Amino acid sequence: MIDREIDLQTKDGAMNTFVTHPEEEGPHPVILLLMDAPGKREELHDMARRLGTAGYYVMLPNLYYRRVREFKIQESGREVMHEHMASLSNAMACEDIQSLIDFADRDSAAREGKMGCVGYCMSGPFAFAAAAKFPERIAASASFHGVYLYSDKGRFSTSRCGKHNR
Repeated sequence: MIDREIDLQTKDGAMNTFVTHPEEEGPHPVILLLMDAPGKREELHDMARRLGTAGYYVMLPNLYYRRVREFKIQESGREVMHEHMASLSNAMACEDIQSLIDFADRDSAAREGKMGCVGYCMSGPFAFAAAAKFPERIAASASFHGVYLYSDKGRFSTSRCGKHNR
């Protein structure tokens, strides 16, 4: 397996992203794995690697990059996590996903064309928003343990996040 941490330039700054894929038999189909509220961390890197060992090129971005390069819930607490979560919107996630698509299109290890997008918990709505925004690129989207899968607000609100129990 090839694992690497890259910085993707977006209009809002450098989005640190974990990329993993098999060393051989590429190019590999792309899966975008969107983080849950506790942030991009080793447990999610392991989830990405698991998909990678099945033959996929997996990209796991830090969606909180506009606020913090590395979020550690143990140090910051749930209140800060909810603030980070509330700072995101479907539109912002789709802008970030466009940057991921653009990077994958330039990487010879990533297969061209359709890809999958998986949202974990808070990112479930982002995976569905991406499928709607990029139907020519996202062949399938899924949400694991999704929250707020339907909202006319297009973003999380702090008051709703405060009621979210894990």
